[in-house]
Amino acid sequence: MEENRLHALIGEIYDRCLDPVRAPEVGRAIEQALGIGSSIHFIAERGTGRMVRLISASENFDADARRDYAAHYHDCNVWFQRALPHPPPIVRRGEDLIEEREFLRTEFCADWCSRVSIFHMIGCTYPLPGGVVGASGVHRTRRQGPFGDGDVRLYALLMRHFARAVGLALRLGVQAGQSALAPEVIEALGVGVVLVQADRRVVQVNRVAAAVLARRRWLTVVDGRLRSVHHGSLGVLSWHIAAAAQTAAGAGLDAGALLRLRAPGGEALPVLISPFRVAEGAWGRLWPTAAVLFRDPAVRDLPPAASIAAAYDLSPAEAGLVALIADGNTLVEAAGRAGISLNTAKSQLKSVFARTTFARQADLIADIRANPLLRILATPRVADCPGLSGAR
Repeated sequence: MEENRLHALIGEIYDRCLDPVRAPEVGRAIEQALGIGSSIHFIAERGTGRMVRLISASENFDADARRDYAAHYHDCNVWFQRALPHPPPIVRRGEDLIEEREFLRTEFCADWCSRVSIFHMIGCTYPLPGGVVGASGVHRTRRQGPFGDGDVRLYALLMRHFARAVGLALRLGVQAGQSALAPEVIEALGVGVVLVQADRRVVQVNRVAAAVLARRRWLTVVDGRLRSVHHGSLGVLSWHIAAAAQTAAGAGLDAGALLRLRAPGGEALPVLISPFRVAEGAWGRLWPTAAVLFRDPAVRDLPPAASIAAAYDLSPAEAGLVALIADGNTLVEAAGRAGISLNTAKSQLKSVFARTTFARQADLIADIRANPLLRILATPRVADCPGLSGAR
């Protein structure tokens, strides 16, 4: 695929996912890139696999097929059911999940795949906020033959951006009926949001972000441009903002980054940078931008243990212990409240340090209080985001 076309396609993915009116079109863009005519993209419960939202489905999934899939055949989907136990994100071909002879004997293949004319598949799952997982499948008929390694690589690249765009739409609470992300939505978030152009020129700042910027500890605005207070991190901040904005403009491949910016005193502020692109709306014409998201460390609004586990790849027990410590309990008190021995608590905390690379308890707790991913992972629930429902 030509590089210019690839860049433009990635920009379209962010554009469509952040516009609920156009979100159902995003699957078609991916189909065209792969030269196919069948795909499905949905959101499911992380534990059970139950489908809770259909983002996009191709024309071979007509209204009756979609209804029957949701009512019965989703539970029979051996591709998805075999992929689900693996921690996301993963990308697999159907042949990697189940051998062809076994697949031919399944109800899913005999009754469903023959009905919608699919046989070969590349699929993926990816983590999303709110205890759910995103899932995608692209398909070929049996006559068209299996997907090659090049198809898998292109699909994996596109889905990395698709996953980031869908997650960003959920995080920012995009609602049905909006043609663009409304300023009042940005303002109501518990996460600081700064929208900036590629040159760091500030386009929009919400209330939470303004409070952090006013303290000039990690970030500030100089001559209308966002900059880090610690001069040593300005270069990497600028690079990631420019790269993310270029992706949103259809001129790059970067999906963003999570940086930890240092204050002069050494305290770190986790900052999430993502491509951001919306159509003309309440702000007038908004150029493709980067969204810079962070929490206010001064606000003592601790996330649930499940969000801590998801953000830092911890076990439920480890995350529960960390949540208790973050809430002001000593290790002895946290062990007592968790119903475990002090030695077990020490062992769990040692494992937490190994997983997170933090060496001090104080640094880990400070990161938890400031990490925007934790607020994002905790809210909103998918049920509150009807803009991602429906299909073309």
